[in-house]
Amino acid sequence: MGDPSVADVLDIYNRRRELLCLVCAGTLDKRAIERQVDCSRPTVDRSFRELEELGVLRSSGTAHELTAFGQLFCREFTRTRAGLTTITELSDVLSVLPRDSPIDMRLLKGATAHRAEEHAPQEPFLDVVEAAADATEIRGYSSTVLPSYVDAFYSLVVDREMPATLVFTADVVETLEANYPDRFADLTEAAHTTVYETTTTEMYGLLVGDDVVAVPVGDGGGSLEGVIVNDTAAALAWAEACFDGLVDAADTTEI
Repeated sequence: MGDPSVADVLDIYNRRRELLCLVCAGTLDKRAIERQVDCSRPTVDRSFRELEELGVLRSSGTAHELTAFGQLFCREFTRTRAGLTTITELSDVLSVLPRDSPIDMRLLKGATAHRAEEHAPQEPFLDVVEAAADATEIRGYSSTVLPSYVDAFYSLVVDREMPATLVFTADVVETLEANYPDRFADLTEAAHTTVYETTTTEMYGLLVGDDVVAVPVGDGGGSLEGVIVNDTAAALAWAEACFDGLVDAADTTEI
């Protein structure tokens, strides 16, 4: 076989996923693979020949080892498989977002998601409140107003005097001024808070705590799909950059 094509690589990726997982994890014993993937020895032999022809493996008698190409192949196979597994598990939440949403793998890798259920459609918002409650300072963006949300964050930010930088859409500001004028005034006038208004409306919210990110995702019609939570350094870096972008946007003004 000559130099492998992308089609050759994708074909092996598709047909030999389970076996590749074992090979890339260091299992190169055919008997062990035969037991773990529940396939026949001829199938394993054929798979190893295909991997040798592709240049992933080299053999010496009955011994096998990864080539340099094979090591790189396995690294990308493992990374891609993990990434696809992550976004597939979150597909129900992510599918409601527009194509130009800035959400990427920095937020998603290592994340968990709490889905909204018919009997408790707003329950996932508790993840956002919990992330804020455990912090010493919070930054947040919201395009939605919920009474329970208002109560929880008033208690945290005003009553407990938690330092906060908050960005609200114009619609949220209008609703807060109309329905919660005293509470909103307390929030904007507090010395430990900075509040912004923006015309940028996203189908997700953002809460950045000390070491955790919570991202509620809506469907654009006022319903919550779920909340993505992540405490990795990459997720925090994504959230900080995203929040800074909202604050620095030309359509954002401090109240």
